[in-house]
Amino acid sequence: MIKNGIQLNHNKKNYLKSKIKIWGDDNFEKYPWRFTKNKWHALAAEIMLQRTRAGQVLDTYLSFVENYETPEDFIKQSHGEVFKNLGLHWREKILVDLAKSLKNIDVPSEKSELIKLPGVGEYIAGAYRSFHLDQYDYIIDSNIVRVYGRYFGFETDGETRRKKVFINLVKLCTPKRKTRIFNYGILDFSRKICKRALLCDKCPVNKKCSYFNKCSVIS
Repeated sequence: MIKNGIQLNHNKKNYLKSKIKIWGDDNFEKYPWRFTKNKWHALAAEIMLQRTRAGQVLDTYLSFVENYETPEDFIKQSHGEVFKNLGLHWREKILVDLAKSLKNIDVPSEKSELIKLPGVGEYIAGAYRSFHLDQYDYIIDSNIVRVYGRYFGFETDGETRRKKVFINLVKLCTPKRKTRIFNYGILDFSRKICKRALLCDKCPVNKKCSYFNKCSVIS
């Protein structure tokens, strides 16, 4: 099937699902926010991680969970210092607004409710649901756009992530079972293997990757 320049081969789709789940399980990064049972901490972590590397967030997150067990704690005690080390002070305001919204309610599980919260868009809602609730949902960021473009062999640009045909492709490739492992897997894979300076020799899906096979033919 070819639509808007994207060719969906079902064998390639299933191969990607299977291999990324295995790779993700074997290469799971043990960051503390991936194990928290505190929904407030989990959602706050996803906001911290937006456009910021996990290694940069680690100390900030550990300090955050030590000092702010609940949204109420954050409202009462926050003094604009949480993101000082990250240099992203605008997130402080977002977290204050988020804490106020959650003061009298639990963090919702439905996506339609999550995206109504301050600072929570499609990506953070999908990440929270799949990572912390282990519910089926998809995630899309610039790194993941790069992976799908290379693997399926289509051109990408800054608008690809917003195109319906691409979103539908990601939905189809995201498994209904073990969604958490797959999503963490493709996220880590995009940052460690299929990065800008890619490592094709270590790639678990290079056998069916359009980019790899094209480069192999050229070389």
